[in-house]
Amino acid sequence: MSGRGAARLIVLATANRAKAVELEALLAAMPVRLALLEEAAGRRDIPEPFATFRENAAYKARRAAQLTGEWSLGEDSGLEVDALAGRPGVYSARLAGKGAPDERRIALLLRMLEGVPAERRTARFRCALALAAPEGLLGQWQGVCEGRIAERPRGERGFGFDPVFVAGGETRTNAELTAEEKNALSHRGMAMRQFAAELAGLIGRWG
Repeated sequence: MSGRGAARLIVLATANRAKAVELEALLAAMPVRLALLEEAAGRRDIPEPFATFRENAAYKARRAAQLTGEWSLGEDSGLEVDALAGRPGVYSARLAGKGAPDERRIALLLRMLEGVPAERRTARFRCALALAAPEGLLGQWQGVCEGRIAERPRGERGFGFDPVFVAGGETRTNAELTAEEKNALSHRGMAMRQFAAELAGLIGRWG
């Protein structure tokens, strides 16, 4: 990941490189240096055992900080579909089974929504962030992007459910947006801007 001078090191508690690239882009102007968990502590798999994004993000941040002795940023995010009573939620990455490719998860989601009219295909992406030091949690943030599920995949950018998610006010899916356009409206972008607004103060307070 990034290698900026004497910047504060923050370990990203994720093995998802696409997600890590997004996080790094959103923190590009901040005085931080990012490393993936596997770069700081070898290959590790931190589980997501809780029923909420907030709890999972906090657990991942605390666990990564304990493993590395460094400040660590935990993130959990997913898709909530109203017609599916909020599913897949925290199980978004495992909707079609652990390790299933994005294409299989998208295909399953669309099958689950067969026959659901456009006005009932409302959904949202939700992101929870948590920053922890080895001593404990330093802060938590959340971002929500409202939208709807398209009837078929469109676009080649992004990852996860991006090809079928259309954010409010948009006609294009997230996968048809540029990285800059997506970051400006995405759930992760919202949460990261809140985090970035407080990060300098946290560094000044905790060193």
